[in-house]
Amino acid sequence: MRLATLNAFLVLSGALARADASAGICPSSPLQVVNQICVNPEYVRVTSQKSPGDAITLESSWKGPEHCVNDTCIFFNERVGDGIVILTTERNAAIASNFPSTDRPKENVLPFHVAEVPGKGIGIVADRKIPKGETILIRTPTMMVQTAPHVGLELGTRDLLYDLAVQKLPSKGHELFMGQMGKDVYDKIETNCFQLYIDGANESGSHLGCYPEISRFNHDCRPNVNYRINNMTHTTVAARDIAPGEELSISYIELMLPREERRSRLRRWGFECACPHCSVSDAQAAESDARLRTIEELEGALENFNETVVAADTGARVADLYETEGLHAYLGRAYTRAALNFALFGEAERAREYARAAVAALERESGSDSADVRAMRVLAEDPRKHWTWGKRRKGKPGKGQ
Repeated sequence: MRLATLNAFLVLSGALARADASAGICPSSPLQVVNQICVNPEYVRVTSQKSPGDAITLESSWKGPEHCVNDTCIFFNERVGDGIVILTTERNAAIASNFPSTDRPKENVLPFHVAEVPGKGIGIVADRKIPKGETILIRTPTMMVQTAPHVGLELGTRDLLYDLAVQKLPSKGHELFMGQMGKDVYDKIETNCFQLYIDGANESGSHLGCYPEISRFNHDCRPNVNYRINNMTHTTVAARDIAPGEELSISYIELMLPREERRSRLRRWGFECACPHCSVSDAQAAESDARLRTIEELEGALENFNETVVAADTGARVADLYETEGLHAYLGRAYTRAALNFALFGEAERAREYARAAVAALERESGSDSADVRAMRVLAEDPRKHWTWGKRRKGKPGKGQ
C-alpha cells in the first residue's frame, strides 16, 4: 500500500486528510488490521471529539448495559433505522449513541431490485438509469460489535452473547440481519460486516458494523458505486452513470493491483473473481497491469518531486490512466493530484479545471463537507493563493499571470 508518500504530498495541501481518497471502510472478512489499515485500504477512522477523560453518557433513547462479559455489554435502540444493537464497552456505546443523527431519506421507490445474479448469487440490479453522484442508500448498522471481544472471547461465551444481542432487534432488523449469508451470527459478522472506528482516542474504538442491505452489493474490481461511513452512517453513491439492468457493485479490496494479485486476495472471501475486468483476455489483462505500473511510477515521481520526470501535465496523464482503467471509485485522488501539480507549475486554468473535477468526485467519495472537498474548493477559487502556486517554476511566472 503506497500511503505514506501519498499522504505527505496531499495532506500538506489540506487535501485527502484520510489515509485514502476512496470511501472509507472494508468488509471484515478476512479480519486483518495492520497499523489501522485493513486488507482493503478503504477504511474509516471516526474520531470522537472527547478525550478519554471526558464524561460522556448514553443517549436517552438507548437501553443497556445488559448481559455484560467483562467490559463488553449489550446496548440497543429500537428507534434507530431498523433497530440497532451494539456489543462494546460503555464508553464506546455512549460515543456511538451521541453521534449526530443522519435522517434516513424517504424512499418511495428504490432505484434497484434484489435479484439472482448468474455466478454470484444474490445481487443488486438497477431498475433505471442511476446518474453519477446519485445517493443510492443511507443506512445505520443493524448490529455493531467491538473487534477485541469478537476475536478474543471464548467461543461459547461469544456465541451466547451474540444470540442474546440479536434478540434485542425489532422484527425488521432481526429479519434483515439473519437473512445475510453465514451459518450463525459470528459467521454473518465475519462475512458481511465492515471495519470502522468510533473513537480515535483509543484502540478499543475498532468495531465491525453490519449493514444487511449493503451486504447484497457484490464485488467488482472496477466498481460503479462509492461508499463511505460517517460516524456510523453508511452511504452509497453512484461513482458513474449506471444503466438499467446493470448490477451495482462495490470493491472488497485495494484496486491498484494486477489481476492475479486481486484474484489471490479475493479467494480469501471464498470466490474466484470473474468480474468483467478480471474476465478479459490475458493480453488485455497485461495491458491493464502495465497501465497500473505506469500509474505507480508516475505517482511516485509526483510524490517525490522528481523534476526529471514530472511536467505540468503529468498529474493529468495519471488521471487519464485512472479513467482508462475504469477506476471511477478513485478519481477524487487522481484529480486532486492533477490539480495540485498544475498549481505547482503555475497553470491557473488547468489547476481550476482539475480542482473542480476533484470536488465533484470527492463529494461522491467522502461527502460534501469533507476536508478534502473544502481543500479543493479553496484551490479552485484562486490557485494563485494556494501554497503550491508556482513552486515548480523556480521563480518563473506561471501561465495565466
